Amino acid sequence: MRTLELIKQDGSAKNSLFKLRAATALGISVVADALDYFAAALFGVPVIGDIFDAIIVSLLYNITRSKMSTAVNMIEFIPIVGDFIPVYTLSTLMWIAKEWKSNRKHIEAETRIK
Repeated sequence: MRTLELIKQDGSAKNSLFKLRAATALGISVVADALDYFAAALFGVPVIGDIFDAIIVSLLYNITRSKMSTAVNMIEFIPIVGDFIPVYTLSTLMWIAKEWKSNRKHIEAETRIK
């Protein structure tokens, strides 16, 4: 009985950490995409826009640790395509869905074992 409580506490701690990381990444993504649209004149300048994109991509990678999400975020460096698609938000939502699904499968497997 006591081990089951420890597993529940450990699982809830992981879940809380994931929710915090997901909320942080999604907040940064939405703000970065909004700035991409509303400050297009400033970020349309190649060097300034690329520096901003590099900072956001590296920041999101540090939060998500997802290579797939980082690869999708690189679309932002394509001149015309990256300006019209909310790349950061889409890649973060993809990461959240993938992690949510894997965490759910992991919890279900632990529950079956016990």
